[in-house]
Amino acid sequence: MRPSHHFVVAPLAILLLSGGAAAQTPAGQTAQPSRAGRGQGRAGGGSGPNGRGSSFMAPEDPAKLIFHESWTRPMAQPMVQTSLANQNLSLHIYGNADEIRKTMHPTEDYTYTGETTTNWALTVSDKTVYWNLTGDGRVRLKTRNSGYRFLHVVIRTADGKYFVSEEGSGESSAWIEADYILSDLHWRNLMMTDTPTNASNRRPPNPKRVPIIATSPAAPDLSKVDEVGFSDLMEGGWIPATTRVNAFDLYGKTIPRK
Repeated sequence: MRPSHHFVVAPLAILLLSGGAAAQTPAGQTAQPSRAGRGQGRAGGGSGPNGRGSSFMAPEDPAKLIFHESWTRPMAQPMVQTSLANQNLSLHIYGNADEIRKTMHPTEDYTYTGETTTNWALTVSDKTVYWNLTGDGRVRLKTRNSGYRFLHVVIRTADGKYFVSEEGSGESSAWIEADYILSDLHWRNLMMTDTPTNASNRRPPNPKRVPIIATSPAAPDLSKVDEVGFSDLMEGGWIPATTRVNAFDLYGKTIPRK
């Protein structure tokens, strides 16, 4: 259970305070807790399964950097495999790939999703290994989001199931970095097929539709992860409301594919 504190704060005050904190994050600092999703900061925050503290000791076998991805220079819309600087990784785009851009400016490169008209997700995998992201396995995201956007961690486990974190990186006026220790996060199942849930549905399922919608709470098996990436679970709102990812890193252990 999360700690219970006997404070009464008006919902509007919470919204204003959280929004103000995100907007006032100075350049070079890391993300502070935001929304129901809480950025865990550069040092990694959290300390146990489902966001509950469980250990104050350093891990005996700390997670090691598996990859750093910060894209290649050329602009590309849609993003393509060659948009990845690390060609050991394979790019996976869910939703309408034509609407996701790897943009380029003189001093920075990042993903841009302001033109998306559906939910979307972007992940990568390595065809030679799975990833063990238990313990202090983590994802580090460098973001500069605008509008009411929170970038969440997305994973696909080896059994083909998709999950999304409740925690996420919110708005900021400068680039910020946040670490997400996967075993500390609160997870949701991620609906990736247009599947009827009961007999009273009036609309027939659309096999071409990829909903990318968070549903029920989940507890994914982090010992064998196939894909890792991110999504804001929303369609774009042009420049005023978009997520931007300048880089993301993965820390953990590798498991050879057989």
